[in-house]
Amino acid sequence: MNLIGLDLDGTLEDSRADMTAVVHRVRAGLSLPARPDEAVRPWINKGMDPLYRACFDDYIQQDDARLAEVRERYEADYLENIAVETRLYPGIAAALEPLSALGRLAVITNKPERISLRLLEVLGLDKFVTAVIGGDTCSKSKPDPMVLKEAARRSGFNQASGQAVMIGDTETDMKLGRAFGATTIWAAWGYAERIDAKPDFVAHTPAELPTIVRSIKTR
Repeated sequence: MNLIGLDLDGTLEDSRADMTAVVHRVRAGLSLPARPDEAVRPWINKGMDPLYRACFDDYIQQDDARLAEVRERYEADYLENIAVETRLYPGIAAALEPLSALGRLAVITNKPERISLRLLEVLGLDKFVTAVIGGDTCSKSKPDPMVLKEAARRSGFNQASGQAVMIGDTETDMKLGRAFGATTIWAAWGYAERIDAKPDFVAHTPAELPTIVRSIKTR
Protein backbone atom coordinates (compact mmCIF):
# COMPACT_ATOMS: atom_id res chain seq x y z
CA MET A 1 0.00 0.00 0.00
CA ASN A 2 1.27 3.45 -0.97
CA LEU A 3 0.85 6.86 0.66
CA ILE A 4 0.18 9.93 -1.47
CA GLY A 5 0.51 13.20 0.44
CA LEU A 6 -1.25 16.24 -0.99
CA ASP A 7 -0.94 19.88 -0.05
CA LEU A 8 -4.28 21.74 0.03
CA ASP A 9 -3.97 25.47 -0.75
CA GLY A 10 -2.31 26.06 -4.10
CA THR A 11 -2.40 22.37 -4.99
CA LEU A 12 -6.01 21.18 -4.79
CA GLU A 13 -7.73 24.56 -4.66
CA ASP A 14 -7.22 28.33 -4.66
CA SER A 15 -8.56 29.85 -1.45
CA ARG A 16 -6.67 33.15 -1.50
CA ALA A 17 -9.73 35.31 -2.13
CA ASP A 18 -11.74 33.78 0.72
CA MET A 19 -8.87 33.89 3.20
CA THR A 20 -8.17 37.52 2.32
CA ALA A 21 -11.84 38.39 2.76
CA VAL A 22 -11.82 36.84 6.24
CA VAL A 23 -8.91 39.10 7.23
CA HIS A 24 -10.87 42.15 6.08
CA ARG A 25 -14.01 41.13 7.98
CA VAL A 26 -12.15 40.31 11.19
CA ARG A 27 -10.26 43.58 11.04
CA ALA A 28 -13.54 45.43 10.58
CA GLY A 29 -15.05 43.53 13.52
CA LEU A 30 -12.15 44.67 15.68
CA SER A 31 -12.61 48.29 14.48
CA LEU A 32 -9.18 48.24 12.83
CA PRO A 33 -8.42 50.30 9.72
CA ALA A 34 -8.81 48.51 6.41
CA ARG A 35 -5.74 47.17 4.63
CA PRO A 36 -5.44 46.62 0.86
CA ASP A 37 -5.53 43.11 -0.58
CA GLU A 38 -1.90 43.39 -1.64
CA ALA A 39 -0.86 43.81 2.01
CA VAL A 40 -2.72 40.64 3.01
CA ARG A 41 -2.28 38.19 0.15
CA PRO A 42 1.49 37.61 0.58
CA TRP A 43 0.76 36.10 4.02
CA ILE A 44 -1.99 33.73 2.91
CA ASN A 45 0.29 30.75 2.21
CA LYS A 46 2.82 31.17 5.01
CA GLY A 47 0.94 29.39 7.81
CA MET A 48 -1.83 30.61 10.09
CA ASP A 49 0.27 32.01 12.93
CA PRO A 50 2.37 34.24 10.62
CA LEU A 51 -0.88 35.34 8.92
CA TYR A 52 -2.42 36.39 12.24
CA ARG A 53 0.71 38.15 13.46
CA ALA A 54 1.31 40.04 10.20
CA CYS A 55 -2.27 40.97 9.30
CA PHE A 56 -3.32 41.89 12.85
CA ASP A 57 0.00 43.19 14.19
CA ASP A 58 -1.54 46.53 15.14
CA TYR A 59 -4.06 44.74 17.36
CA ILE A 60 -2.06 41.84 18.79
CA GLN A 61 1.02 43.87 19.79
CA GLN A 62 2.78 40.82 21.27
CA ASP A 63 -0.26 40.06 23.49
CA ASP A 64 -0.94 36.29 23.55
CA ALA A 65 -4.54 36.81 24.67
CA ARG A 66 -5.20 39.04 21.68
CA LEU A 67 -3.52 36.53 19.37
CA ALA A 68 -5.87 33.85 20.69
CA GLU A 69 -8.83 36.19 20.12
CA VAL A 70 -7.78 36.84 16.53
CA ARG A 71 -7.38 33.11 15.93
CA GLU A 72 -10.85 32.39 17.34
CA ARG A 73 -12.50 35.16 15.31
CA TYR A 74 -10.70 34.18 12.12
CA GLU A 75 -11.52 30.47 12.36
CA ALA A 76 -15.17 31.13 13.22
CA ASP A 77 -15.60 33.48 10.25
CA TYR A 78 -13.72 31.17 7.88
CA LEU A 79 -15.87 28.18 8.83
CA GLU A 80 -18.97 30.24 8.05
CA ASN A 81 -17.55 31.38 4.70
CA ILE A 82 -15.43 28.39 3.77
CA ALA A 83 -15.88 28.38 -0.01
CA VAL A 84 -17.53 31.57 -1.23
CA GLU A 85 -14.95 32.02 -3.99
CA THR A 86 -12.66 29.03 -3.41
CA ARG A 87 -12.59 26.70 -6.39
CA LEU A 88 -10.79 23.48 -7.25
CA TYR A 89 -8.08 23.77 -9.84
CA PRO A 90 -9.35 22.39 -13.18
CA GLY A 91 -8.77 18.67 -13.40
CA ILE A 92 -8.24 18.03 -9.67
CA ALA A 93 -11.42 16.05 -9.06
CA ALA A 94 -10.79 13.93 -12.14
CA ALA A 95 -7.19 13.26 -11.04
CA LEU A 96 -7.98 12.28 -7.45
CA GLU A 97 -10.15 9.33 -8.39
CA PRO A 98 -7.37 7.40 -10.20
CA LEU A 99 -4.83 8.61 -7.61
CA SER A 100 -6.94 7.11 -4.82
CA ALA A 101 -6.66 3.76 -6.59
CA LEU A 102 -2.85 4.03 -6.45
CA GLY A 103 -2.55 4.70 -2.72
CA ARG A 104 -4.06 6.23 0.39
CA LEU A 105 -4.52 9.98 -0.08
CA ALA A 106 -3.56 12.20 2.86
CA VAL A 107 -3.94 15.98 2.86
CA ILE A 108 -1.18 17.83 4.73
CA THR A 109 -1.80 21.55 5.15
CA ASN A 110 -1.09 24.52 7.40
CA LYS A 111 -4.83 25.23 7.68
CA PRO A 112 -6.43 24.13 10.98
CA GLU A 113 -7.62 20.54 10.77
CA ARG A 114 -11.33 21.21 11.32
CA ILE A 115 -11.36 23.94 8.67
CA SER A 116 -9.51 21.68 6.24
CA LEU A 117 -11.98 18.85 6.83
CA ARG A 118 -14.90 21.19 6.22
CA LEU A 119 -13.36 22.64 3.06
CA LEU A 120 -12.68 19.19 1.61
CA GLU A 121 -16.27 18.22 2.37
CA VAL A 122 -17.72 21.32 0.69
CA LEU A 123 -15.49 20.83 -2.36
CA GLY A 124 -16.51 17.16 -2.62
CA LEU A 125 -13.01 15.75 -2.09
CA ASP A 126 -13.48 14.16 1.33
CA LYS A 127 -14.54 10.86 -0.24
CA PHE A 128 -11.04 10.41 -1.70
CA VAL A 129 -9.06 11.27 1.45
CA THR A 130 -8.13 8.88 4.27
CA ALA A 131 -6.32 11.38 6.53
CA VAL A 132 -6.17 15.15 7.01
CA ILE A 133 -3.27 16.69 8.91
CA GLY A 134 -3.73 20.37 9.67
CA GLY A 135 -1.36 22.97 11.00
CA ASP A 136 -2.72 22.33 14.50
CA THR A 137 -2.82 18.51 14.36
CA CYS A 138 0.76 17.92 15.53
CA SER A 139 3.13 19.86 17.75
CA LYS A 140 5.11 20.70 14.61
CA SER A 141 4.08 21.67 11.09
CA LYS A 142 5.46 21.47 7.56
CA PRO A 143 8.25 20.86 6.62
CA ASP A 144 8.85 18.76 9.74
CA PRO A 145 8.40 15.07 8.83
CA MET A 146 6.27 14.59 11.95
CA VAL A 147 3.18 15.60 9.93
CA LEU A 148 3.77 12.98 7.24
CA LYS A 149 4.51 10.40 9.93
CA GLU A 150 1.13 11.16 11.48
CA ALA A 151 -0.53 10.95 8.05
CA ALA A 152 1.14 7.57 7.57
CA ARG A 153 -0.06 6.37 10.98
CA ARG A 154 -3.65 7.42 10.31
CA SER A 155 -3.55 5.88 6.85
CA GLY A 156 -2.06 2.58 7.98
CA PHE A 157 1.02 3.12 5.81
CA ASN A 158 4.20 1.13 6.39
CA GLN A 159 7.19 2.90 4.85
CA ALA A 160 9.17 -0.33 4.76
CA SER A 161 6.73 -1.98 2.37
CA GLY A 162 5.22 0.90 0.38
CA GLN A 163 6.04 3.97 -1.68
CA ALA A 164 5.45 7.47 -0.29
CA VAL A 165 4.81 10.47 -2.54
CA MET A 166 4.41 14.15 -1.62
CA ILE A 167 2.62 16.51 -4.02
CA GLY A 168 2.59 20.26 -3.44
CA ASP A 169 3.16 23.68 -4.93
CA THR A 170 5.76 25.08 -2.53
CA GLU A 171 9.36 24.51 -1.56
CA THR A 172 8.10 23.63 1.92
CA ASP A 173 6.16 20.69 0.48
CA MET A 174 9.25 19.45 -1.34
CA LYS A 175 11.35 19.74 1.84
CA LEU A 176 8.67 17.86 3.76
CA GLY A 177 8.67 15.03 1.25
CA ARG A 178 12.43 14.71 1.29
CA ALA A 179 12.62 14.80 5.09
CA PHE A 180 10.19 11.87 5.20
CA GLY A 181 11.85 9.96 2.38
CA ALA A 182 9.02 10.46 -0.10
CA THR A 183 9.25 11.03 -3.85
CA THR A 184 8.37 14.68 -4.49
CA ILE A 185 6.13 16.11 -7.22
CA TRP A 186 5.89 19.86 -7.71
CA ALA A 187 2.42 21.13 -8.69
CA ALA A 188 3.48 23.82 -11.14
CA TRP A 189 -0.05 25.25 -11.48
CA GLY A 190 -0.17 26.45 -7.86
CA TYR A 191 0.68 29.62 -5.96
CA ALA A 192 4.46 29.45 -6.37
CA GLU A 193 5.72 30.43 -9.82
CA ARG A 194 9.08 28.84 -9.08
CA ILE A 195 10.85 27.00 -6.27
CA ASP A 196 14.53 26.59 -5.47
CA ALA A 197 14.27 23.01 -4.21
CA LYS A 198 14.48 20.60 -7.12
CA PRO A 199 11.58 18.11 -7.03
CA ASP A 200 11.84 14.56 -8.31
CA PHE A 201 9.04 15.27 -10.81
CA VAL A 202 7.13 18.29 -12.11
CA ALA A 203 3.42 18.10 -12.95
CA HIS A 204 2.22 20.98 -15.11
CA THR A 205 -1.44 19.97 -14.83
CA PRO A 206 -3.39 17.77 -12.39
CA ALA A 207 -4.12 15.33 -15.22
CA GLU A 208 -0.42 14.34 -15.24
CA LEU A 209 -0.40 13.19 -11.61
CA PRO A 210 -1.74 9.61 -12.00
CA THR A 211 0.73 8.87 -14.80
CA ILE A 212 3.65 10.23 -12.78
CA VAL A 213 2.67 8.25 -9.67
CA ARG A 214 2.33 5.06 -11.70
CA SER A 215 5.81 5.61 -13.10
CA ILE A 216 7.17 5.87 -9.56
CA LYS A 217 5.65 2.50 -8.67
CA THR A 218 7.35 0.82 -11.59
CA ARG A 219 10.79 2.44 -11.42
